[in-house]
Amino acid sequence: MTKNCCCTGHRPKGFPFKYGVDKQKHYSYLKTLAEKTELAITEYGITNFISGMAVGVDLDFAETVLNLRNKYPITLECAIPCPNQTLKWSDTDKLRYDSILKRADKVSLISKRYDTECMLKRNRYIVDKSELVIAIFNGIEKGGAWYTISYAKKRNKVIEMIELNKINNLFEK
Repeated sequence: MTKNCCCTGHRPKGFPFKYGVDKQKHYSYLKTLAEKTELAITEYGITNFISGMAVGVDLDFAETVLNLRNKYPITLECAIPCPNQTLKWSDTDKLRYDSILKRADKVSLISKRYDTECMLKRNRYIVDKSELVIAIFNGIEKGGAWYTISYAKKRNKVIEMIELNKINNLFEK
C-alpha cells in the first residue's frame, strides 16, 4: 500500500538566513531536510512523496526525494498549482523546475489556470493526500507555509516539524 508524505515550507525570502548565499546554514538546512525525509521512509513507511513545486523548500524537497531514490524504492509526485506557475521565475529556477518534472513519477495539475485560490488548492491537495507532513517553519505565523501547517493540524495529519530558528547546527559558525 502506498503511503504519502508532503512537505511545506518557505520560499527563499522566508528563511532566517540568506537562502543559497549563506552556504553553511543552507547546507545544514538541506541536511536536516534529507534526514527528515529519510525518517519518513524508515520510520513511517512512506513510499510516495508530493512536492508543491514552489521555489525554495518545495524544490529542495523534490530534489531530496529524487536523490533518495538511489537508495530507496520511492516515488515523487509534483503537484503543480497552475500551468504558468513559473511565469515570473528566474531562468535558473525554471531550469531546476523543468529538470525535476522530467524525473518525477507523476505530475498533477491542480488548477487549469491561475486564480487567487490555486496555490491554496495545491496546498490542501498535498495535505489531503498525505499521511505525513514535513513542515519547514520560520516561526512566523502567517503566509502559505503557516496556512498549510494549520490546515494539516485541522486534518489531524502527523507533522514532522523543522523549526529553522531552533536547529542548533544551523547557526554554528
